[in-house]
Amino acid sequence: MNIFRRVAHAVLDLEKVRCEKTVKLFRKLGLYRRILESTGTEPEVAAAIELQMLSITEEGILEQHKLCSRFVRGELAFAEFVQEWKVWYAEYAAWCDRVSLDAFRHAA
Repeated sequence: MNIFRRVAHAVLDLEKVRCEKTVKLFRKLGLYRRILESTGTEPEVAAAIELQMLSITEEGILEQHKLCSRFVRGELAFAEFVQEWKVWYAEYAAWCDRVSLDAFRHAA
């Protein structure tokens, strides 16, 4: 069983790296900024929102990895994992909404 946990953790680590590389690419391309600017958002506001959203995303990747690691190590039963994931995701989504709302409110 230990080998399965090690393989699962290796896959989990690879997924974390993939997500981090994606965020790095989005930052390099200015993807969110460009999308926001194409909708008529001012460049300064778009850049600020992009910076905040990418920072939140990076932190979310780390939190997600910690939670999944606890499950893979056997520290959480499946039901506990699902419950903690649900709570984490709701808080994460609310955080993203607040950041976006605050940025647009200041821009208005």
